[in-house]
Amino acid sequence: MRIKLKKNQASFPNEVLSESNLKVLELVGEGLCDIPPQISRLQNLENLSIQAPLITELPAEIFALPKLKIFKIKGAKLTSLPEATPSMSIEKILLSQTGLKQLPSWLVMLDHLQELDLTNNALSALPKGFVNLTKLKRLILDNNKFDKLPEDLFSMPSLKHLSLDGNDFSIEEKERITDRLGIWF
Repeated sequence: MRIKLKKNQASFPNEVLSESNLKVLELVGEGLCDIPPQISRLQNLENLSIQAPLITELPAEIFALPKLKIFKIKGAKLTSLPEATPSMSIEKILLSQTGLKQLPSWLVMLDHLQELDLTNNALSALPKGFVNLTKLKRLILDNNKFDKLPEDLFSMPSLKHLSLDGNDFSIEEKERITDRLGIWF
């Protein structure tokens, strides 16, 4: 279900919360300010996509949805994600242009995470234990604030795609990355 909110509509469309069999929800709204914790009622939701530039925080309940596989938010004004007990079914997280400065510690518990896109944020570090993401195949860290590639990334055999463009790497760090991973800048 794709819901394009009316121009400047600030409230979440609560009628969606009664759709207990809803599997896909895409919310697009320039005026949308928040997502209610009652989103936890959508127990069958597998794919949640949000494009709302005024959102500044997310409820922890989103990440605990038991069947959620794909979570995408673009263009919000987040600096961090809530502490949560995440659903182990999450396979793909796309957090682009959100302003994130740090990632939550629970991220490293996502056993099934295969793709993580963190493009255009303000990240300079990854959470401790990132190497525990043994199924992670695709990691996009373009246009962040990294000046040194975390050592964990050198020992992740399942990682097949790593994108690092637009970070603050020194010439020496770029050479180290090229030597160890074969990535060219």
